[in-house]
Amino acid sequence: MTNITGLIIKGLRDKYGYTQDKVADFLEIKREMISFYETGEREVPLEILEKLSDLFGVNLDVFFVDNVDEAVAEVVFAFRKNDFDNDDMEAMAAFGKIVKNYLKINNLYGNR
Repeated sequence: MTNITGLIIKGLRDKYGYTQDKVADFLEIKREMISFYETGEREVPLEILEKLSDLFGVNLDVFFVDNVDEAVAEVVFAFRKNDFDNDDMEAMAAFGKIVKNYLKINNLYGNR
């Protein structure tokens, strides 16, 4: 399971065009940890997955699917920006959280 989760993180990171360094800075961890997570050498803590779910605008359960392509297809929005800093990533994560919450609310009330 750890290897699939790592591949999903890498797939989402690549889809957004984020480097390991940028994601590590956002998560306030060393870049090597991102590499360990992506290769499945280390288990990803839940609090890291929660932050990544906000950053990528996906539900937390995306990290636990069996298929990487299925997980990456869950991305609601993705855009690439070359010169961004940690403040930009914080803003994108906040927006991702808003999108996730909107979709949850829409699913709850849209099915009535």
